Amino acid sequence: MKITITLATFVFALLSVGAVNAQGGEANGVAYFRSRAFNVPILAGWEDQSTETVAQFHLAEAGATIRTAVVPQDDILAAAGADLSAAFGVDFGAPIYQDKVNLADGTWTALIYEANARISASVMARLAGSETVVISFVESDPVGRILMLAATRSDESAADASGEIATAIDRLLDPPATLERQESLALPSGEWLLLSSERYTAMGMVFGNDSYLAIAELAGEPLPMLADAFNRTLLGFFITPDNSPYLALGLAATFIILGTLVGSLFWRERALRKDLALLQALAGADG
Repeated sequence: MKITITLATFVFALLSVGAVNAQGGEANGVAYFRSRAFNVPILAGWEDQSTETVAQFHLAEAGATIRTAVVPQDDILAAAGADLSAAFGVDFGAPIYQDKVNLADGTWTALIYEANARISASVMARLAGSETVVISFVESDPVGRILMLAATRSDESAADASGEIATAIDRLLDPPATLERQESLALPSGEWLLLSSERYTAMGMVFGNDSYLAIAELAGEPLPMLADAFNRTLLGFFITPDNSPYLALGLAATFIILGTLVGSLFWRERALRKDLALLQALAGADG
C-alpha cells in the first residue's frame, strides 16, 4: 500500500510540474502557427488564410499577403517562383533583385519580383535539406509598390541602417531618390529608422550583422505596420524540430528510474520483513 501511495505521489508531482510549465509558456509566449515543417507567429488583425501546411495572412485594406511555405524543391529560384504562381495565379517571371544574406539561422536569398504594375512580391528563401523555405510579402496596389528585403551591413560600426537603405534605393528605384531622416519607430519587431521624400518612404532596422529594409512608393502610411508584420514573421520563423529520439530517450530514462525505485522499495520491504521475523523469533525465544 505504501509503495502504491509513493508511486502515485511521484507521478502526480511530475504531471503537476508539466502542467504548470505548459500553462506558463502559453501565457507568456506568442501565438504561433504550427505545422509539421515550420512555425511562424500568427498575425493578429490579419485574415487567416492558412492551411495545414501553409501559413498565409491577408490584410485586405493594404492589399497585402504574407505567406510562409516549404516547397519540395532544392532550387531556390524555381521553388519561389512555383510557390508564388501556385498561390496567386500569376507568373512573376524572373526576379528584378537577388542577393544572399547570412541571417542567424542560415543563408537566405532575398528576391524581389514585379509581375506587372499591379502586383509585386518580396521573398526571403533558404534551403532546408532537399526543400526550400519561402517567406513572401505580396502586395497588389495600383497606386504604389512596397518592397521588403534584408541586406548584410556594409559598416557594422554604423548606428542604423541608413547605409543599406541608400544602397537598396539605388538598386531598386528609378530614378534613385534622396530621403531625409525623419524619426525612429519602436515596433514589436525592433527599433526602426524612418526616412522619407515626397515620393518614397523607407524604413530600416539593424539586427545582428544585418539590416532589414522596407521601401514604399508614394503614400507610405501603412508601411510601419506592414514592415513590422513581415519581419516578425521572418525573425520568428523556425523549423519544427524532430524531437522523437529525445522523447524515446526521456521515456526510457523515466521507466528505468521508476523501475529502480520500485525495485528498491520491494527490496527494502523484503529486508524489513526479514528483520521483523528475526525480531519476533528472538522475542519468542526470550519468552
